[in-house]
Amino acid sequence: MAQVTKVFTALAAGILALALAGCADPPPSANTTTDSPSTTAVASYLACLITDDSQITEGSPNQQAIDGLARAQLQLGVETAHTAAAQSEYANALQGLVDRGCDVVVGVGASFTDAISAAARANPEVHFALMDATPSSVPTNLRPVFFETHQAAFLAGYLAASQSTTGKVGVFGGLPVPAATIYLDGFVQGVAHYNTQQNRQVEALGWNMETQDGTFVRSTTDPWNDPDAGRAAAASLAEQGADVILAVADKSGLGALGLAQESGVRVIWSDTDGCVTQQASCAQLLGSVVKDRATAVFEVIATEHAGRGAAGVFSANLRNGGTQLLPGGAGFTPELAAELDALTKQIIDGTIKVASPAAIG
Repeated sequence: MAQVTKVFTALAAGILALALAGCADPPPSANTTTDSPSTTAVASYLACLITDDSQITEGSPNQQAIDGLARAQLQLGVETAHTAAAQSEYANALQGLVDRGCDVVVGVGASFTDAISAAARANPEVHFALMDATPSSVPTNLRPVFFETHQAAFLAGYLAASQSTTGKVGVFGGLPVPAATIYLDGFVQGVAHYNTQQNRQVEALGWNMETQDGTFVRSTTDPWNDPDAGRAAAASLAEQGADVILAVADKSGLGALGLAQESGVRVIWSDTDGCVTQQASCAQLLGSVVKDRATAVFEVIATEHAGRGAAGVFSANLRNGGTQLLPGGAGFTPELAAELDALTKQIIDGTIKVASPAAIG
């Protein structure tokens, strides 16, 4: 299924083009995927990507990152290489990329934290970036990529409030960790902004930003991969009257989609575009708050290639398209799209401030 049109983020996303990426020869110790180098690529700069060896599916974080590498190859004219490795081979695979002459190496996922931090310290002349993780100690040549998802979640809160018929909306997370609570903080602020702008009193259930306490998946196995427990969390909000629910719980959120199919509750997905990764449930989705790793990978490589790379965190936000609110299967009118687009611009220019204790800076 093609990705849903990005209604609210044309400002950032419109400048990017899609293409196939060329790949350099990978290190022999890693499980790798490669393409042939482009004949138009500039040999003086090599941008590299390393992902885990999980199955690559449409819309998945790894596929997004590969798409971002492809954009860099086409738009910037650089050579590219992608290596997929099992966790036990991360160190060897990273050193193999360094040995191939990579100017920048981007890793995807928190599982790379230790290995990529060690590789950065051992190879100070190479620049590294790490998506979806913030190491406690960061070498100057390693840039964590932080997704400011509270900005897009603010838009989701406004959207949810605008579409509620019960006057109550809800949100739940997998665990009370910053990667989840940052969404929850943005969501409740978006609901509050809707109430202020529209003189309404829509109630946001499931999260108290002041106390940082709310509804989370209660699982005896894995809070991020327990659809039954996710359904129970969503049902607790629906029983209180919530008719739109933001699920920030990875695969546990599938339980909320199951509830939606039976009850009519609508769901806002998180992290990926739900209408791509959960195609069968697109009709139940009002929208998706996404981390656009394709854009983030491209932007990181572009800044490094232009010599503008710097130490410190790279923020993937509404301004550069690194986080976005994508529409779901139904519920969007041109008027609502225009409202959300205006809010996006106000967040970008600082007119609207979206805060979260989990945010950086």
